Amino acid sequence: MDEYGDPDNVVHLVDLGGGNPVTVNSVAWDVDLFADSPSYLSEISVAIMHTGLSGFTLTPGTGDNFPGSDTYTGGPDALGLVLPDGFLRLEFFEWYDDYIDDWDGVWEDGGLTFDYTVVPEPASMIALGVGFAAVMARRRRK
Repeated sequence: MDEYGDPDNVVHLVDLGGGNPVTVNSVAWDVDLFADSPSYLSEISVAIMHTGLSGFTLTPGTGDNFPGSDTYTGGPDALGLVLPDGFLRLEFFEWYDDYIDDWDGVWEDGGLTFDYTVVPEPASMIALGVGFAAVMARRRRK
């Protein structure tokens, strides 16, 4: 991993909404990280964003200004991140690039857990409203 935005970084696009907007409510983590000297565990991060490149950064090893391995568990941290197109963009990077075009730190194991809500498209909401109104009208006639 290199500094944020470097083409060598691992980037994942995850479709959470199937074409619908999504609100990411929170993130929790349980990860094993390794930082190769002279890199620090506190430099290993992941950008949690929408495809418009706005969002949050998670740095599990904050304050651990030394190389080596460690396990980090935390969250859920509230995000409230809106994904207009339903895609979550994750970029794994380092705050400081000790080895140009080579890895400094590694996410060895574990995972990130996201709690999210899919926001129905307006047409679906209208259809639900019309269906509900029809059911209520039918009940009144009986």
